[in-house]
Amino acid sequence: MLRPRVLVVDENTSTCLFIATTLQQAGYEVSITRSGQEALSRIMQFHPQCLILNVILPDISGYAICRYVRQNIPEHRVSIILISTKRRALDKNYGLRQGADRYLSQPFSAETLQQMVWEVIPEPLRNTVRTVSAPVSQQHRLPEFTELIPRRVANQEAMRTSSPFAHTAIIADAHASQLYAAIDGRKTIAEIATVTELEIKEILRALDVLLKENSIQIYNLTGQLVENTQLLSAR
Repeated sequence: MLRPRVLVVDENTSTCLFIATTLQQAGYEVSITRSGQEALSRIMQFHPQCLILNVILPDISGYAICRYVRQNIPEHRVSIILISTKRRALDKNYGLRQGADRYLSQPFSAETLQQMVWEVIPEPLRNTVRTVSAPVSQQHRLPEFTELIPRRVANQEAMRTSSPFAHTAIIADAHASQLYAAIDGRKTIAEIATVTELEIKEILRALDVLLKENSIQIYNLTGQLVENTQLLSAR
């Protein structure tokens, strides 16, 4: 029986594993690429019915790939779902204008992902997959790190006089102050990304620097201190 094919294009390992695991458990055939150039070649070889495409890629933007596919591969109609940490209506509308069928803000649940993919695949293939995903193992769930809560410690005014990012190229000064101001002990990493409009991976790198400088601590949703924060620097 022919199964719907989905191509995932994202350089983040955790995101790829989460999407692939969720969709494979539902009956999809999934392929993964980490760059835009590789994705363009893979589309012609794999012939996916759905392309899940991160807006930010190491070589070509997801927007550019979306435009290229719509303009240059008209003979193979593929549904495109753009994913991004940005949640503004402006960002969503821009993505849809580039030719995407859907725009999915991160983080998202397995159920939301599966429902959206099911909606955009050809109707004759919908009865070959499940519409509700099986539970995804904890090690592949995005909330593992996006739902952690950073809290400032010690000198609350530290960023006003000296920046821990001064000797690194991790984050620009303006963004550094904005990020540090957003860390209030109540917002999750996902919520901080929404407020600052910074990419999740950029925030995680910055948080890792703040942890090493003992400027913050990380807590989970139950208020417990998270001692093992290697998951931040590993992203």
